[in-house]
Amino acid sequence: MVDHPLDSRSLARRRVIGARSARLLELAMAVGLALADVPSAAAASAPGLDPASGQVVLESRPVVRFLAAIGNATPAERARQAMERLEALPLDADRQAITTQPFDLGGKRGHAVLIGGTPVFSVIEDDLDKSGSDTTESQAGEAAKQLGEALRARRDQRSLPFLLRAIGSSAVATVILCGLLWGLLWLRRRSVIAVTALAQRYARGLERQGLDPAPLVTAGVRGPFNLLSWLGIAALLDVWIVYVLRRFPATAPWADVITDRVLDIIGDLGLAALRAVPGLVGVIIIVLVARALSRFLSGLFDRVASGTFHVTWLHPETVGASRRIAQTLLWLAALAAAYPYLPGSSSDSFKGLSLLIGVMVSLGSTGLMAQAMSGLVIVYSRSLAVGDLIRYGDVVGAVSEVGLLSTKVVTRRGEEVTVPNNVMVAGGVTNFSRLTRGEGALLTTTVTIGYDAPWRQVEALLLGAASRTHGLVAEARPLVLQRSLADFYVTYDLVMRLENPLDRPQVLSELHGHIQDAFNEARVQIMSPHFQVQPPSPVLAPPPGAQAAAPPRSPPVSG
Repeated sequence: MVDHPLDSRSLARRRVIGARSARLLELAMAVGLALADVPSAAAASAPGLDPASGQVVLESRPVVRFLAAIGNATPAERARQAMERLEALPLDADRQAITTQPFDLGGKRGHAVLIGGTPVFSVIEDDLDKSGSDTTESQAGEAAKQLGEALRARRDQRSLPFLLRAIGSSAVATVILCGLLWGLLWLRRRSVIAVTALAQRYARGLERQGLDPAPLVTAGVRGPFNLLSWLGIAALLDVWIVYVLRRFPATAPWADVITDRVLDIIGDLGLAALRAVPGLVGVIIIVLVARALSRFLSGLFDRVASGTFHVTWLHPETVGASRRIAQTLLWLAALAAAYPYLPGSSSDSFKGLSLLIGVMVSLGSTGLMAQAMSGLVIVYSRSLAVGDLIRYGDVVGAVSEVGLLSTKVVTRRGEEVTVPNNVMVAGGVTNFSRLTRGEGALLTTTVTIGYDAPWRQVEALLLGAASRTHGLVAEARPLVLQRSLADFYVTYDLVMRLENPLDRPQVLSELHGHIQDAFNEARVQIMSPHFQVQPPSPVLAPPPGAQAAAPPRSPPVSG
């Protein structure tokens, strides 16, 4: 019996309808299984799953995330069931068609994801992010795409030829990386040597002025080159790490994370730099204005100090302290004006650091401020100046420095004594040069000569010794004063003026030598006699180069 053509077509149509019905029935059963509360102990141990988030992860790749419960199945339970089905798939499951199909069962609407017609999980409307515009169809389609990539990665990760090719390409990349790193370090070394030699050649002019610019030039050249080389090394290592991680399917997602993080950091730094440009421009303008004002004030103070410009309220003795105060106030004002424009000045860490520095300065500057105020009192009262000969307690010497915190005095022995300013202000200071400033500090020495030496001869000998002494003001004539007529001798004071008070010990030593030579040449005895009987002959020192003779016998002399 031969079948009628209409009967054959009807039979084929019935077979298609039956296949579709069976497929729909299978889908309905899978969705119904997902809607049911069917705990599975095996699914709880599925690898790569974060049970707390309800996210399905396969081969380190997120596939889908469930946000809602279906029946008594929590999002985590739904994820475990999906992972159980995915783990049961064959290794070549990615070669099968991965499709999505809508469903509406029990009031739950969504799309199911199928592999080769077998449902593996479903996305319902409650799984959608309410703040977004996604639909169950789009989210299921994206999940199907991620699932296909994860299944291909699973198959490639277990393929020996694929892994061998990945290992080989990683080894080649490592060799290339080593070569590039060696070349980069060699280029940095050669560049530093060349640029340093060039910079030092142009900086040799400073060596003629007594400055050694070599350390500064070396540090200034090596700093930028070291920074650039480290940035280059970091960039090469980042490229190598990303390349090697992408060779292996299991680590490929990490490469994308590293790349995203690096790009985010670079983007954040770039945006921060762009945002900081206007503020930096403002800081530069403020610094340039402050620098111009600083130069103007410095020139003004120099003219006042040299005497070419006179200001009633500013004396030459106070120019140094006034210059420091004005410069400090100017730059503090510039810092206060530039502070809001500094990058990061509004951050809490910057504010905390500023507060910490302020507290430290406040706690540690109590004694410092007392010393500084005492120094200002000394300077602006013009009681002391550099070069003045002073006496403070037992200290007699020339002032070598009047600082903000202390005053330094050089004694006649060449010793430098540092006296705190608050101590000097509290005590009495005698200034021998204050009234003779500009004419030379006074230098006085005293000798006592017996009455048997004519005073006119003694005066001439002292003046002659002073004329042969270096370091005295030539225009100022020395003066001999008979300060006292004692019982047995006359006290003579020789008064002179020093060119440089700091040379007082050397000048005084030379003067004493010339006085001894002059008196010995004139056969005049330098002695303060305290006696009972006048010696029969003068007690004199032998002439230079002569051998000392035995002194004549005389009655016992006391004193």
